[in-house]
Amino acid sequence: MKPFLRPTSRARLAPVGWTSEPAGQWAGREVEVVYDPRQHQVVLCRNDPGDRTRAELAGAGYRRCASDGTQEMWVRDRSVEAAAALERETGQQHRPPAVAMEGRGL
Repeated sequence: MKPFLRPTSRARLAPVGWTSEPAGQWAGREVEVVYDPRQHQVVLCRNDPGDRTRAELAGAGYRRCASDGTQEMWVRDRSVEAAAALERETGQQHRPPAVAMEGRGL
């Protein structure tokens, strides 16, 4: 699950371990950003960041995940960034261990 914006008028809980913080006006509505602070880093650009800033954010591992035409929300997954840094250091690709899933009927 990735971070998301939601109207502040909705009284919903965030997923376990996630937090919600006010994000101001977005497309004419008051919103909050919901994310896992242990896993995600969120950048809100309040005006057009321009091509240079977009390129720098992308180069730092951020991905644009929302835009209202004027503002943009960029998110970086810390685990992906940590794996990329480990790969740069060791020269070896790091993959999380495979999880075996087994289904059983009732």
